[in-house]
Amino acid sequence: RLLEEQHLGRAMLSFFFWLHAAFAVIHNGTKRDEILRKGKQSLGVFTVVQFPNVLCTSNTSGRNGTCYTSSECSAKGGSSSGSCASSFGVCCVFEKSCGSTTSENCTYFTSADRTLGTACSLTVCKSSSLVCQIRLDFETFVLSNPVTITTLTVGPSTVKAGSGNSIGQCQTDTFAVTSPCGKAPPVICGTNTGEHMYIPVCDQCNVITSSFGSSSTASTSAFTIKITMVECTSKRKAPEGCTQYFTGTTGDLMTYNYQSGSGVLLHNQDYCACVRAERTTCSICYYSTAFKLTVPNAIAAIGKLGFDTVCGVKGGISPTHANGGSFDYITIPNGRCSSPPSTIATTVTADRYCGTSFNCAKTVSPAVVGTPSNTVCTNTVPFRVCVHSDNAEWANPAPLGEGTLANNRGYKLSYFQQTTCQGDA
Repeated sequence: RLLEEQHLGRAMLSFFFWLHAAFAVIHNGTKRDEILRKGKQSLGVFTVVQFPNVLCTSNTSGRNGTCYTSSECSAKGGSSSGSCASSFGVCCVFEKSCGSTTSENCTYFTSADRTLGTACSLTVCKSSSLVCQIRLDFETFVLSNPVTITTLTVGPSTVKAGSGNSIGQCQTDTFAVTSPCGKAPPVICGTNTGEHMYIPVCDQCNVITSSFGSSSTASTSAFTIKITMVECTSKRKAPEGCTQYFTGTTGDLMTYNYQSGSGVLLHNQDYCACVRAERTTCSICYYSTAFKLTVPNAIAAIGKLGFDTVCGVKGGISPTHANGGSFDYITIPNGRCSSPPSTIATTVTADRYCGTSFNCAKTVSPAVVGTPSNTVCTNTVPFRVCVHSDNAEWANPAPLGEGTLANNRGYKLSYFQQTTCQGDA
């Protein structure tokens, strides 16, 4: 009997041992599943935190940035300035100066490292295959002014037919942008704060260059230029051939270096400023009381009624315009006097406008006569005003020729869009 009791005791111990072992396995399995469950939940949290690299407002005055992780911002050469994406990202600001390269949207190019007598350049490569244009916003742009003195530099050394000067030429400082896959914008100088440019882009990079002459008056804070990548499907994308692109039912267009009317029309300008047609718009009208482009053949009367064939004469001089002053002009396709369909007026369509006053043509018989109106309208889209200037200002006769500051200020055109169309002549 004693042996039976000993055998039973051993059996009971073995049973309890294996029962404990079984509970331990079950417990450990449950704990492992709990760990795995919590791990999956943790991984889920990180998945939710992913965020797009969109524009953000930084803590740096006057600067926007792009939302990146802190490590991405550092790796890309940016500076963290504030948070974004519910504090999971940082607002990364990109600032570049002379001799740099960028492919980041919303990069600020500054003249902080400029040296007189040298060029300051930035190479800009598109950020992705989706980008079709870059837009340059001149938040600050104050380079040396173009030539403003009337010393004769063209033709005879005394004021007579064929003599001219270099008013408007950028001789000290210049600003230029290369465009490997399209038309480059014009070379400019002077003051252009608040203006902008669009440049087409492709797989080759664009180079922005500001050259500072040894006698330049431009400081190290001469320019701050915001560079925005414009995608091909963006509503901000400018129509082909537009160096400037404006939106809104009303606004103002000005020549580069206009300086509120105290600047000078620059040499060799050849670009278009375009206006986006709003959804219900049928026509646009332009008007101006500040229009100083040229004086065709130095005849004041023609200057006040400058349109059509008196503008855009090649070289500025012709047998019928021996005193010059007949090239600088703007184009407004199918421009006409304001004439709603219900009140058709006697008017003449013209594309070219020049002179010292901005006027439409009501009649042209003989050439350039009639009662002028300082409003020119058109139905032709895209709405655009194209600027053309040559490389000389003709000075004969001295008081009346285009070679004076007063006759070469450029223009400020105000515009308004209309839901009504212009009637036929």
